[in-house]
Amino acid sequence: MIASKHMHKAASAFGACCVLLALAAFSSAAWAQVGYVHEVSGSVSIQRVAARAVAAKVGDMFEAGTVFRTGTDGKLILKFADGEVVALGVHSALRVGQYRYVANNLRQSTSTLELMKGEMRFVTGSIGAANREGVHIIAGSSMIGILSPGGADFTVSVNPDPEEVGHAVVALGEISVRTPYGQIRKITAGQYAPWQSGRTPPRPMPFAAAPAVVQATAAALWATLLPANTPVAIAAAARMSAETAAVGAAMAAVGADTGLAGYVAEISNTVSIQTKAVRMATANAGTTFEAGTTFNTGTNGRVVLKFADGQLVVLGPGSVFGVAQYQFDPGNAKAGRSAINLMNGAMRVITGYIHAANHEGISISAGESIIDILNTGLADFAVVVDTKDQEVGVAAVTAGEIAVYTPYGLIRKIAAGEAAPWQSGRAPFPPQPLAGAPAAIQAAVAALAATMLPENTPVVVEIAARAAAAVAAASRAQAAANADPGNAQLRAAAQAATERANLATQEAAAAAQSVAATLFATMLAALPPAVAGPAQAQIPAAAATMAPIPPAVTPGGGGGCTGSKC
Repeated sequence: MIASKHMHKAASAFGACCVLLALAAFSSAAWAQVGYVHEVSGSVSIQRVAARAVAAKVGDMFEAGTVFRTGTDGKLILKFADGEVVALGVHSALRVGQYRYVANNLRQSTSTLELMKGEMRFVTGSIGAANREGVHIIAGSSMIGILSPGGADFTVSVNPDPEEVGHAVVALGEISVRTPYGQIRKITAGQYAPWQSGRTPPRPMPFAAAPAVVQATAAALWATLLPANTPVAIAAAARMSAETAAVGAAMAAVGADTGLAGYVAEISNTVSIQTKAVRMATANAGTTFEAGTTFNTGTNGRVVLKFADGQLVVLGPGSVFGVAQYQFDPGNAKAGRSAINLMNGAMRVITGYIHAANHEGISISAGESIIDILNTGLADFAVVVDTKDQEVGVAAVTAGEIAVYTPYGLIRKIAAGEAAPWQSGRAPFPPQPLAGAPAAIQAAVAALAATMLPENTPVVVEIAARAAAAVAAASRAQAAANADPGNAQLRAAAQAATERANLATQEAAAAAQSVAATLFATMLAALPPAVAGPAQAQIPAAAATMAPIPPAVTPGGGGGCTGSKC
């Protein structure tokens, strides 16, 4: 009996020793930064290991063992080194568990999170995409497993008191949940599954059938603007977020104008810009513009303009172009308006969301001619017009169909693959295949088609413009480094500029995703109840289907990269 007691004490001592060693190892590893606070609003606290809780702020870096708590008005977005993203709702508490990211060996990488109470949205990063067994998510007393290769995007809510009640909603991928009351084997995209004390969890059901309060809380998290789920250098990303937040606060303090129509996505040589309030100035990549702006490309300038709704305009040399009217609200796309005018020169137009939602809201003129888009889907066409003497022009269509009301008569329909010219002294020529058009016309159209383009999807103008400027700056820095390979200072500057450009591009992509989600939610709200049933689950991941479908582009065919990421 005495020997047994001694053995018990020895075992207890050994166990305590192991616990202390484990805690010591955890404590030393805990100080490695694993992520940063990307965004915060309202009352949010951060409590690091062995420290008091303090108010969280954008740019705060954190380590394993950190606890975040949101108040009744608090919201929080965290981003981890591997790209994993967590959005925490109001009145929630989250503990960051063990985290290890090995970029070149994801099978050795792990991530553990514990939602102690409240609601969060979770989007997998590189670890979850390549090694889903390495991701451990605890919600109250329940365990969530990621089933789908490539990761998942889901929300989970849990209230542990007095007995656990929770639910999960999946936007992308598939998950399982082991609850205290039984296993939910598989919840797929578009499904909702609850659990509570006293009953076996029911089978997952369509999200459209979930209680209104569940739909509302999940929708609030889906509407949150998230960063892209791509790996980051934590210190650089944290610094960028802090700087962006500071700029945003400063703009809000002075009541910055949010009525921007678009921005300069790409530019070559000298292009001038003139607004109502400002004399003529030189445009640059990232320059924003409003209705009332005029562009002049001079003798050799080229420019790509992107509008908030995704509409793209390419201007060739010798062009004068004006934005007469522009209005776009993702929450009311049907009220969108766009009026543009090519006064002289060459332009290519690819329609955006205003045309998709409100066909009658588009007005396009070239000289004294008016272009009418006949199809309701995407249109991609080029117009060249010379107004110096008596108007001479030509229109060529890549996708969709247009009509042209010229000063000399109506061209009723120019279909995809066709071109039609007009000139003084005779009725307009009938459309003919572009391949049979004069060489000069083919060359003018080909020059516009060869321009590399961004996607024709809606954007947040200010954020997308900042990314365009950062990409252009990185390109210049890299060119300078390439010109002087032995200059270490130029190489370092190029690397830093590239990092800034990558972060800015990720931020712009995430902002565009948020706009797409708003457009999708608006469309869904307008559908009759019979249509918005189980097959139309309210999942923003499907929002991309709302964007105008771009034409297919043959790689290397000179068609730019509309609809693809160049």
